[in-house]
Amino acid sequence: MGVFVKQKEIFQLPYIPLWSAIIIICLLSLCYLNSYNGEFVFDDIEAVVNNDDVKDTPIISVFNNDFWGTQLSHKQSHKSYRPLTILSFRLQYWIRQQLIPEDYHIFNIALHIITSILVLFVFNVLLGTEAKNLSFYAAALFAVHPVHTEAVSGIVGRAELLSAIFIWLSILFYNCAILSTKIIIKCSTIFITIVCTAIAMLCKETGITAIGICLLYDLFIVNKIYLKNIINTVRNIPTHRGTRNFIKLKYNFLIRAFICLSTTVIFLFARLYVMDFTAPVFKRNDNPTSFLSKMMLRAINYNYIYCINMWILICPEWLCFDWSMGCIPLIKELDMRIGIVCIFWIILTKFFFFFVSNHNNKLQRSTIIGIILLIIPFLPASNLLFNVGFVIAERTLYIPTAGYCLLVAIGLQELGRKILERRLLLLFYTILILLFFARSYIRSSEWKTESVLFKSALHVCPLNAKVHYNIAKNAADNGNVLLAKLEYEEALRLNSQYAQAMNNLSNLLKDEGKFSEAEKLLKKAVKYQNDFATAWMNLGIVYSAQKKYEDSENSYLTALMHRPKYADCYYNLGVLYFEQKIYKKALMAWTNASKLKPTHRRAWTNLILLLDDLNMPQEAIKVASEALNHIPNHASIYFNIANILGKANQYEEAENYFKKAIMKDPHDAMFYTNLGVLYHRWNKLERAEEMYKKALTVEPNLRSANENLKKLEILKLQIK
Repeated sequence: MGVFVKQKEIFQLPYIPLWSAIIIICLLSLCYLNSYNGEFVFDDIEAVVNNDDVKDTPIISVFNNDFWGTQLSHKQSHKSYRPLTILSFRLQYWIRQQLIPEDYHIFNIALHIITSILVLFVFNVLLGTEAKNLSFYAAALFAVHPVHTEAVSGIVGRAELLSAIFIWLSILFYNCAILSTKIIIKCSTIFITIVCTAIAMLCKETGITAIGICLLYDLFIVNKIYLKNIINTVRNIPTHRGTRNFIKLKYNFLIRAFICLSTTVIFLFARLYVMDFTAPVFKRNDNPTSFLSKMMLRAINYNYIYCINMWILICPEWLCFDWSMGCIPLIKELDMRIGIVCIFWIILTKFFFFFVSNHNNKLQRSTIIGIILLIIPFLPASNLLFNVGFVIAERTLYIPTAGYCLLVAIGLQELGRKILERRLLLLFYTILILLFFARSYIRSSEWKTESVLFKSALHVCPLNAKVHYNIAKNAADNGNVLLAKLEYEEALRLNSQYAQAMNNLSNLLKDEGKFSEAEKLLKKAVKYQNDFATAWMNLGIVYSAQKKYEDSENSYLTALMHRPKYADCYYNLGVLYFEQKIYKKALMAWTNASKLKPTHRRAWTNLILLLDDLNMPQEAIKVASEALNHIPNHASIYFNIANILGKANQYEEAENYFKKAIMKDPHDAMFYTNLGVLYHRWNKLERAEEMYKKALTVEPNLRSANENLKKLEILKLQIK
């Protein structure tokens, strides 16, 4: 009589139907909703608010400039080429004709929802039907991971979001090319894969890693050519017949590999061409490790940075908007942190041996996919291929997180095969999702305003000079000068060569009339950073305030040497020449400022007033008319035209321009006063009296309006 042995049930995570999975992932992705009504913060200011490419420059300039609006050929350009991301910002501005931060935040959240749903489909495709149950658990974790907060809640993180979407689309279409039996579909899907990769690259440079992911997936998963096979092939010289059989057997794969590699070479060449074959120049503070002279120390420090990146994926408690300037002290000698690096490499070695093992099963397939998705998209940020301008940037982990989440889901399932209480395991997973959701919700609220964001970094990186610098900058913008000075001083205590902090602190001292102290700081700033154009300009302003006109002019010219298209510097140079009564040079300087920055209101205003003072009214009106083409809502331009016409006794035209000025700004008492003077001279005394009284309603102590009203009353008595 036979004995039947009950086969042990193999634990599988419960399968979640596709539509249910999509709905749950959409709901989980709303963990960042807390930032929907946030402001533009940190890098958003430079990339969006102060970036003319987002507003009104010719479209072609978007493709000539970097992500921050600086020409790619400029030596200070970061060479970050993301024109499609800028165009997405510009489209939103074009629709609303103004920068509304809520629109940008909501759009980012929507993009994250789309990305998370695509992650589910990508996992379904890459894992295959046998391990499809893992997809939901990994995608759900991806949707709520707190490390994504910077990418979703920071507007500049849109580059990651858009790039991720097209990377996932590239993978999906590449898989279609693999599975299809029709040559037309194969060719078209490969072509779409290349197009999606190109779009991903134009959203952010890391988009090119889509090709690496596709190629390795094809090599290891589809064709089951593992590292061990490659090593054996290299060690044993293949015969001609063996090579021919391999080519015949793997013909389709070799064609796809050739297309992928050729595309990579073309894309890299195009990228270098756009950069004019020059690398961006980063400062020591941006990435201190890359400036270490000893290769061994660089390697140890880079590996320690990888450990920190891994830790914030595992336990996303340490989240900071900036990790530079002392946030992670360098390892320069024997240090306990080297032990962490050793543990990190032991784990990597374990993964490597598993990677080259003969196990051809679902676990190995899933693990390989997780490792590919974790490592390949991270390579551009790893300093292995080229030096980057940051220590850690959380948004660069946006795509690698997909690989990490898949590895967690795999570990969860494997753990379920070792323990008996499987419901308890699912409970722990649910608790993890809820904790991550709560952490993301709280963290996204910290990205709503700069003051909260900068202060949130203090418990993570209290030794980061840039954190204190940004707190100081925000305090100064909000009028808290005392806090700003204290924080700038703390930033300089932590980093004695912090030129930007010196420059900003000197501005506060200059505003308080402490010119000698400001001068000392600015001299130190340009000593440590000789090409710091803003510091040179501010030094010129300080010299000018002390009547050191020659030194002031030299400082302005030095600033323009380092930054030739510096409108504000030309404006201040014009002010310097005006103070010295060198009117011709002042006109030239203000003309340059208005040409370089057509929205420079003070440059236009001073130019018009100086032309009028030089008895050149026609030229002044011509310049004013040109100014209105660029700044049609600037009331002072209408006011200046009205004054010029009034002096020429062109009363009706002057009246019209005064009314336009008042319409643009009804709260300026001088507009009413000067219109009253026009009516006074025009002998429309009742209207003149009405305007003087309106001026005094707006500003009761306005001396000129009071005096003119008294003169008018005397005149009316004389007439009677």
